[in-house]
Amino acid sequence: MKSIHSFALALAVAAALLALSAPPWPDDWDGIGFVAAIDRFDLDRFSPHPPGYPVYVALLRVAAIFARGVTAANVVAIASGVAAIALLGDAAERAGIARRPWAIAIATAPLVWRAASAVGSESPALACAALAVWGCARRDRAALGSIVVGVAVGLGLGVRLSWAPLFVPMLWLAPLRARAAMAAIVATIAWAAPFVAIVGPSHLVALLRVHFAGHAERWGGTAITEPGLGRFALLARDVFADGICVDRDPLGVAIAITLGATIAAAIAAWRANEWRGARIAVVLAPYALWIGIGQNLRQQPRHALPLVVALVAAIAIAAARSKQARVIGAALALLVAARTALDAYARRTTPPPGEQLVEWTRARPDAAVFGGASARFLERAGLASRAGGAATLGDVTLAIARQSRRPSRVYATAEIAGAEEGTLAADLCRPARIDRRAPCLRVYDVTAIAR
Repeated sequence: MKSIHSFALALAVAAALLALSAPPWPDDWDGIGFVAAIDRFDLDRFSPHPPGYPVYVALLRVAAIFARGVTAANVVAIASGVAAIALLGDAAERAGIARRPWAIAIATAPLVWRAASAVGSESPALACAALAVWGCARRDRAALGSIVVGVAVGLGLGVRLSWAPLFVPMLWLAPLRARAAMAAIVATIAWAAPFVAIVGPSHLVALLRVHFAGHAERWGGTAITEPGLGRFALLARDVFADGICVDRDPLGVAIAITLGATIAAAIAAWRANEWRGARIAVVLAPYALWIGIGQNLRQQPRHALPLVVALVAAIAIAAARSKQARVIGAALALLVAARTALDAYARRTTPPPGEQLVEWTRARPDAAVFGGASARFLERAGLASRAGGAATLGDVTLAIARQSRRPSRVYATAEIAGAEEGTLAADLCRPARIDRRAPCLRVYDVTAIAR
């Protein structure tokens, strides 16, 4: 009982700290679409972008009853992250693998903390995966556990479809696989039927075809657009640098050394316990293969979140069983927590380049500003009347020609082809550790060219 109370207190503290560190803005273009979907669900306007995330949007709308906009999204992220940790801790204890408190170590990982304090579907997707793990651990009530696994998988597909290679194999771990599969089918139909009805079957197919073609061949950073063995290095970076804070600075080097020692001690502890519970690693292989081929590893480390959670869980559980691993693991947890705190502070105080562009534009009331994906930040801020999206400088010229009142200055971001022909006016930057998309968003004065 004392262990449960301590675990609950630790979860409450984690929730409070997550709330304090959650940024008041979306981190990226996708996040803006999620926030916009609270008021208007429209895949054509990318609110949200395909494949639609219907269950996640439903959660956002429930949270919007009590909060607004980004705050509602942060509530969903925080509640989901805390629920995931609670479920994983309880699952380990029910399975006789480790006591509940070990799961707090998961929250110290920076990638987990980021997902649980930001606009995005990763945190609720992680909660669904954790619920499935909890169902697998309910060997005492096999029928209930199997239904829980199936429901978690079905709802998880509606939260984040790209995690399908992780969710679907989890049915294999269920105590009663057939019952779990049936529950997954029912849960999937529960959200898929109204979703298809709202969007329209043929229209949805067309949207998905265009979206996945663009993702694979143009802007998704997949193995098609970025082939080669370098993708393995990117995956390792996402797991160890972004996921567990290994880096080149003194703190990052200390983490690397401690992590190596902890993994060695953890492997010895797992071997001594006959690799009990290790079969769950089997379901991670299809997902690791999928993101290695089909996801943007260079700019979006968040895709590695399940792998990071699994690695931290394996280390923490082993540390709970071995005195040697426990000491080294505790040192590692403190070092990682320090880095996570620094990263969280940086995310909370340094806006993404798109949000910086908003403030930069507001300081120039007589100027027109054009961008690519960053234009959504301008639209969200109510600056659409003198800002907009464009692909080329030709688009900018046409937009200016249509305006009844010519702006005093015209600016274009580096996202627009040909913008570099102008004069550099601003470099809007964010540290690479908290934003892998691009170190800076450059803004050019193209007044002489666009008129």
